[in-house]
Amino acid sequence: MPDFKTMVMDSRPLRLEGATLSPRVLLAALLAGALLVPGCGNDNVTLPDVTRAVLEVSVEPNPIPGTQNEITLGVTATYTITVKETGGLGGEVMFLSAAVYEPSTGRQVALNYYDGTDLLVYQGGKRMEPLGELVVPQTTSYTLSDFTKPADVVVSVQLKDDRTNLIYSSLLVKIE
Repeated sequence: MPDFKTMVMDSRPLRLEGATLSPRVLLAALLAGALLVPGCGNDNVTLPDVTRAVLEVSVEPNPIPGTQNEITLGVTATYTITVKETGGLGGEVMFLSAAVYEPSTGRQVALNYYDGTDLLVYQGGKRMEPLGELVVPQTTSYTLSDFTKPADVVVSVQLKDDRTNLIYSSLLVKIE
């Protein structure tokens, strides 16, 4: 059987003779590190005193004119949803929806729904900058059980702001 030799080495830190850091070099290294630290992490600009985003939802035209087909009695309505962030804090739109309800029964008869991925495809992005605006054109079609034209539309938006608050806003609009 072979003999094994154990060797113990001195484990002191290696120091170069005469090598020292001058106070100037140390100060320069500290300042460079302090300048680089704020560059790490989130690059979204937020105002320090803004605690949550504020959404303002509007629909044009309001009320929405509906066009009824004389043969099928189906109604088509075209309108534009505008979402404005007014609080000074941006975020990511989680979804935007417009649901049409029959006034006599409360039954939902149509739905347009965009999640963040849909907004990325159709609008080019799902991010709203502070004091920014998102404009989404919509067309919806429906048929009511009594074959009339007037209906209610509920437009809803949810945004996750840069401070991770979930902000929800909705608006009721009439189709005439």
